[in-house]
Amino acid sequence: MNGSMASACATSRPLASAPSACPSKKTTAARFRRRRTVSCRATAGGDNDGLLWPLPRRDVMLNGLTGVAAGLAWYPGVASGADSSTTSPCTAADKVNEKVLQCTDTANQKPCPLVSPSSPVDFTPETKVKRVRQAVHLLSRENQEKYKEAVAKMKALPESNPLSFKAQAAIHQAYCDSYYSYHRSSSAAKKDGVDPAFDVHFSWIFAPWHRMYIYFYERALGQLIGDDTFALPFWSWDHPAGMVVPALFKGSFVNPLCNPNRNMANVDALVDLDYLSHKDDKPIDFKGPKDEKYKDLVNRNLCTIYTQQVRKGPESFLGEKYCTAIEGRGSAGTLESMAHTAMHVWVGKPTTKPCDASTGGVLSHKDGAFNCNNDMGFLGTAGNDPVFYSHHANVDRMWHLWSTRLGGGQGITDTDWLDATFVFYDDVKSPRKVRIKFRDVLDTRDLGYTYDAEYDRDLPWLRPKITKLVPHGKESGAAARSSAAAPVFPLALTKGQVVEVPAVAVPAREAGKEQLLVIDGIEFDPQANNKFDVAINLPADKALQVGPQYKEYAGSFAVVPGSGGGETRIGKVTLCITDVLYDLDAEDDSSVDVVIVPRTDAKVTINVRPIIKNRN
Repeated sequence: MNGSMASACATSRPLASAPSACPSKKTTAARFRRRRTVSCRATAGGDNDGLLWPLPRRDVMLNGLTGVAAGLAWYPGVASGADSSTTSPCTAADKVNEKVLQCTDTANQKPCPLVSPSSPVDFTPETKVKRVRQAVHLLSRENQEKYKEAVAKMKALPESNPLSFKAQAAIHQAYCDSYYSYHRSSSAAKKDGVDPAFDVHFSWIFAPWHRMYIYFYERALGQLIGDDTFALPFWSWDHPAGMVVPALFKGSFVNPLCNPNRNMANVDALVDLDYLSHKDDKPIDFKGPKDEKYKDLVNRNLCTIYTQQVRKGPESFLGEKYCTAIEGRGSAGTLESMAHTAMHVWVGKPTTKPCDASTGGVLSHKDGAFNCNNDMGFLGTAGNDPVFYSHHANVDRMWHLWSTRLGGGQGITDTDWLDATFVFYDDVKSPRKVRIKFRDVLDTRDLGYTYDAEYDRDLPWLRPKITKLVPHGKESGAAARSSAAAPVFPLALTKGQVVEVPAVAVPAREAGKEQLLVIDGIEFDPQANNKFDVAINLPADKALQVGPQYKEYAGSFAVVPGSGGGETRIGKVTLCITDVLYDLDAEDDSSVDVVIVPRTDAKVTINVRPIIKNRN
């Protein structure tokens, strides 16, 4: 362990039409067999070069809130124990623009945008690519100093400047801690006569909104140092060389990129993109010996990114539509719910509960309760840490790679998504409001930046080592099937106590459809860390070992802490398991065992027995 832990502030053009959300394999004479150890080498040519579809893939269908390798849609209110029919899907997206979003600040914490009498101007695409974003750990000394200088100058701006660092951090706070509400003249979206809270997470809004956000942040930094070629560097946690909090963000308070509110136990450790599944393990020193434990975690990280990235469905990757009518909130995609969420929790400072202002708690606007995780560890404070922006630059890079090199293309074609608009401030010297649409940000070249093609020539997460945890086959699989009694729902989960749900019926697969595992009615506290893993046909005595490096792994439910202390949320996980069944030689079985592995201490109750169904 080196000294920096203790001193870490302590002393792209569309290429393809939108495929299905959980794509079927093409019918051939012999069914395509997915290889779980892949060897695909990407090229550094133009956007049409080196496309990696079709690729072997784990088709995990995502439906929501920051779940790692799984999806969940979450709903306000208290669980009733009703069956899944009570949470019918949203049929139409809500239109999003500055006219329907209202920011209120009853606690006078000042995160809402400054009132300006001027009207916003429409965004004009940039005509040249002037900025090339590079990996933080590969920055030249000159560019490191430019980054520090730019952030220092941004922090020195008066708070009244909407492009000051405090004002920029407040943007994320306002959009993530219930300062914004979705205003509709109709009472259809209101609950008890109150407009629903609006959040840029948990739906298809996540990726394009954050791209807009860090785009204007990047421009402001360049303006402050008089360099229009300045590019925001990305934290490449998807590459073994970048799997640690970058040294550039460490040091002392003299470093403007440093932040005291981090988990000091993790600052110098090899990151865990499957974080919370193995929380009791001691962090592995990034500069320590490259032993088997170190190599295993690197591989698990690569398997996590592989699962996150290698899929075609835009809903699975980018998230489902934003809807206030029935579901209350939309459903996140893997881009949001996997490595993105894990790194928020990994970096953020945990504070012992209960907490208050004197012990590091952060007051929530929504409910007046103190959140005991910050800065990266709580959505409302994440923007206070400079590493947040380089973290999100890499999230944006993941979208860029999915759209271009992996052939995802535009993804979503719904006009309600394409025409969604937000307003940001631009120009540090004379701030003005700019109205920008999602359709404006689909190609990074229209925003004047791209990513280092040479760095992305070889993507190590396309070659993960994914194996079976136990033998499977027609005979061995049958012998391993659980004889446990079926659990009774509602069912409260306890960390470390595996839940076996035997003989979950598998309907015959219909042509052109995929098989989805649905776990509905998940009741949880959104202010806590929550996670459970899901596996198929895995003996209970092996279940605690499951993770993305194993073929039995179907996905996970996980939550990055947000507002809502004392308020119960209801979630749903939807996992596309067609390829999981195929890997386990269970594609023709009439039933399978679903195994739930609780990973955290927070109270989680599942009110509905899992089901498997077919879906396009």
